[in-house]
This record gives sequence, structure tokens and C-alpha cells, in this order.
Amino acid sequence: MPEAARLNFLLVDDEPLICEMLHDILVDLEYNVIGQANNGTSAIEKAALLKPDIVFLDINMPEINGLDALASIKTRNKGIIVIMVTANSDISTVQQAVRTGADGYILKPFNAQQIIRAIEKAVAKRDKAES
Repeated sequence: MPEAARLNFLLVDDEPLICEMLHDILVDLEYNVIGQANNGTSAIEKAALLKPDIVFLDINMPEINGLDALASIKTRNKGIIVIMVTANSDISTVQQAVRTGADGYILKPFNAQQIIRAIEKAVAKRDKAES
């Protein structure tokens, strides 16, 4: 996994304000935001094309929901870290996301510290699995 400041991010949410907030937090932390998408179909396409290190992915979106997009992204590239960012705190949804391959889960509304912790935890988990 690249060093922290060189991590590339894809942001996926149908709410432009959420993508903007995530973008601002990540740029302030000196991460690279290489793309954004506003639905599951676009998320799958951009993840395949841009090959980000980490995807922040909403669950409730048009066209293809985040859980189905997660499954497709992970099938195509297991090495991409996917962190779900959603207002849905239902335990069965969280469990389904984890079973499908989510590397982290953040509830909206979020703050910069939650984003930092989720990134650090997911990267550490992936690094441990790779070693």
C-alpha cells in the first residue's frame, strides 16, 4: 500500500454535499482525490478505470445500490479498500456490508477524526492481511 499522503481516493455518494465534505477533509489531509461518482454504476466504472487505493461508498444510491457496487468492485479488484459512508446504521446492513467485503463503515454525519480513524484502521487491516 502506498504511503498515506500518496493514497488515491474515489468518492461515491448521490449527495454532492457529502462528496464535497469528504473531498475537503481528504485534501486537507494531503490525500489525492482522483474521482467522484454519484451512483453505483458510475462507481463500478470509475473504480475499474481509476484504480483508487480507497473508495468511500454510500449505500443508498440510484441505479445500483452501494452494497451491489461494493460486491462488483471487490470482485474486480480485491485490493481496493472500500469504506462505506452511510446514514444507515441498521445492524443487518452493516453485517451485510462487512460480509460483502467492506473494509470499514462510517455513519453520517461524520467528522474529520472519524475519516482519519477509518482510513488508518482499514489500511492497517489490509497491510496485516497482505503480510
